[in-house]
Amino acid sequence: APKEAKREAAPAAAPAMPAGPAVFPNAVDPKYAKETEGKQRMHSCLDQYNANKTTGGNAGMKWIQKGGGYYSECNKHLKGA
Repeated sequence: APKEAKREAAPAAAPAMPAGPAVFPNAVDPKYAKETEGKQRMHSCLDQYNANKTTGGNAGMKWIQKGGGYYSECNKHLKGA
């Protein structure tokens, strides 16, 4: 019976990350004003990434992943590229 329970639990974990559109901050957070531009973007993106975890706003992306994760996309968004 324990093996059957494990099989049932695995598929239930997959839909936990809804792949909606990613939510990015529109500007760097003023609380990071004393940091370098790169760190301002990184910390602002990280705050948004963590906030998105509860709402599924990361579009299924990990913070850093091969081919461009949330940080890469967020950094481009804040640079205006």
